[in-house]
Amino acid sequence: MFDNFKKNVTKNDINTIIDKGTTIKGDINGEENMRVDGTIEGNINLGGSVYIGESGCVIGNITAKDLTIFGVVRGNVNISNRLSICARGQLEGDMITSSLNVETGGQFNGYSKMTVSLA
Repeated sequence: MFDNFKKNVTKNDINTIIDKGTTIKGDINGEENMRVDGTIEGNINLGGSVYIGESGCVIGNITAKDLTIFGVVRGNVNISNRLSICARGQLEGDMITSSLNVETGGQFNGYSKMTVSLA
């Protein structure tokens, strides 16, 4: 299931890319989609989707429509639609979401609250 998602994410779907080797310190706000292959030390607040690549690391809270984690997130997440933690993905923090998928090998350490989807 997650292999299909990984193959279907193209650069055309992503408006902002934080590439491997890049570190951003500070909050990020916007309405579009973002892929993180580098490091963000700050909060992410987006109206679109956030994709954390295998080399990606976010130390901060994330609010977004969808969140897919192949890397590491250390912070609380509030996801209005779907949260996916993939085989090597790690979420260390509390989550609020309406839909949760955890692939075998994915790690979650925190509290969860499931909400009704507004979509």
